[in-house]
Amino acid sequence: MKGVRRYDHGLKSLSIWWEKIALIGKINSFEVASTILKDMDDTLAQFNHLQSRLVESLINEHTRKVLLQNISCCQMAIDVLIRNLFERTADIGFLSTDYDVVRFLKKAHINEEDRLSIAKHLHAYVSIYSVYQDVILLKPDGELVFQLNQPTRSGQIRDSFIQQAVRLPNQYVEYFGATQLMEKSQVNLLYANAVVENDAVIGVLVLCFRFRNELEGIMGRLSSARQENPLLLINGAGEVLFAPKMYHQQYSSTLSLKTALQMITVNGKSVVAVCAKGQAYQGYAGPENWRVTALLAVENLDSEPSHFVSNKSEGASLFSDFTGLISADLYDIRQCSISINDDLQLIVLNGIITAAREKAIEFMPVLEAIKKIGRDIDKIFADSIDSLFSTIISGQLDAIKLQASLAVDIMDRNLYERANDCRWWGLSSLLRSALSASPIDKVGLQQTLAKIHRLYTVYHTLYVYDKQACYVAFSDARYQEKVGHRVEQGSGAQAVFGLKNSYQYCVSSFSVFDCYNGESTYIYNAALRDLKEEEVIGGIGIVFDSTTEFKAILNDILPREQGEVKEGVKALFTSDKGVVIACSSPDHVVGEVFWPDIDSTQLNKEGTTATVLRLGGVMYLIGAARSNGYREYKCQDGYKNPIIAWVLVPC
Repeated sequence: MKGVRRYDHGLKSLSIWWEKIALIGKINSFEVASTILKDMDDTLAQFNHLQSRLVESLINEHTRKVLLQNISCCQMAIDVLIRNLFERTADIGFLSTDYDVVRFLKKAHINEEDRLSIAKHLHAYVSIYSVYQDVILLKPDGELVFQLNQPTRSGQIRDSFIQQAVRLPNQYVEYFGATQLMEKSQVNLLYANAVVENDAVIGVLVLCFRFRNELEGIMGRLSSARQENPLLLINGAGEVLFAPKMYHQQYSSTLSLKTALQMITVNGKSVVAVCAKGQAYQGYAGPENWRVTALLAVENLDSEPSHFVSNKSEGASLFSDFTGLISADLYDIRQCSISINDDLQLIVLNGIITAAREKAIEFMPVLEAIKKIGRDIDKIFADSIDSLFSTIISGQLDAIKLQASLAVDIMDRNLYERANDCRWWGLSSLLRSALSASPIDKVGLQQTLAKIHRLYTVYHTLYVYDKQACYVAFSDARYQEKVGHRVEQGSGAQAVFGLKNSYQYCVSSFSVFDCYNGESTYIYNAALRDLKEEEVIGGIGIVFDSTTEFKAILNDILPREQGEVKEGVKALFTSDKGVVIACSSPDHVVGEVFWPDIDSTQLNKEGTTATVLRLGGVMYLIGAARSNGYREYKCQDGYKNPIIAWVLVPC
């Protein structure tokens, strides 16, 4: 590594010069110098031994830093993907029970009006849930009866996963590979579920996930700016399932990876491959043995890293304030170099006294030269360790920015699903017909809400309200006494009556609500229209379980080493004014203000920032990231709610 070689060369040059000067001393002042020069030779030997330790430790630390950063990126990528796919497993289960889907598949004879109706219904679905590219309906024998992207297509589909869905009607099927259903593409990720009526399978629903589109977004966000180490998705057999467009031609279709870290040869080049398997999310571990890997070209490990410049105004000293980030070996090497140089200064001082007593004036320049070399050697030790240390801190700051970005990205992705859910459920024929009935079918509303709630555990409760914005049904019994009362102020219900179409929604501010046990949360709302879709007759409110979900997100993104979270590490979500929305630790409570005294220029301009700051007497690495939205959520749908994620790591 260039920096390490530079320091090694400097130390070796000084060692050689030391030996030459010592030889001059022996030749010209042997009687005076014999004991002193022996002591100096011993000191040089100690420095040389320490030099070997230093070079080895510098290489180990630099390599460790690069590997940990890339392993962290791999872990983030696969974890984000697993969270996304977990939502797909909920979607397929719920949509397979959809009233309009069931009614369509029950028909013995399907006419053009039926096709137009289901096409409109499913087009609305993929417009809301934009992670899907197609929806397919089949009969139990594999007969294709409707495909959203090819409405006139028909024929017999013999893919084995269709029959698997029929055989296991109470389970979804996750399938990745080639399929008759998607003729023009090689591989797809699909979710299938049996459609059941009166305990009989009447068909199969298939959702086709926008696999490559989603992976480009995840990997692109986490890959480095220079794209030197692309992230790849592989399976247990080492088959490359995804590589970025600009790289997929460079890699063979299979990589032989047996461990999480190994050296392999790719296209004639040696690369270090690091891998990460996903962590299960709410019991879902993702497709079997899927992993994300980064291939690190060996020559890229030699690149000059960026350096951290200590903030002297904060009184930050690399060696005294950041010892928690430096290895024990490097710390010991630095202390030994200081001790050896101190001993050398004493030897030189003793030599000066002896030379003065013996009137050996010719020995004085030798002593001064060796004294200077000792200082130069010590300076190289100090500079090399400080340089590596500042590189480590710079890398840590980059990593902490990335983790803050990951936190707020996961939050946006999570809440994107909530915006989708409320709008789709607002289109439910069962809810709309029950609310349109005279009198209102409260039992039917409660049963439908309860069924939804059982599938979607991220909600505290779901409710429906009427034209007067009064509660008419809840998904569970704990709030039944509220039925008939007006919906809480600030919940977003009043804005529902101004929504122009089924793709619009409204969200409460992050506020305290009685229907969330008096704690703060978001409530997502969508309009319920009459069956002719002309009049808003009420709305649906879905109460997000923010305390549980946000804390889980923050805990999941906390920096780890060897699987353990370092003591004192914490993460927060705040508004852009600093009002705390969630915190991974009890140090900051919801509603208080947290806004460290940082320069916000980079955060405002680029959306992320990281710095070193002393808070409460503790020096922290602090990373912050502003929410950017996900797909159309917060980007094209008119909803604005800037959130800041903070990650704090004590030094």
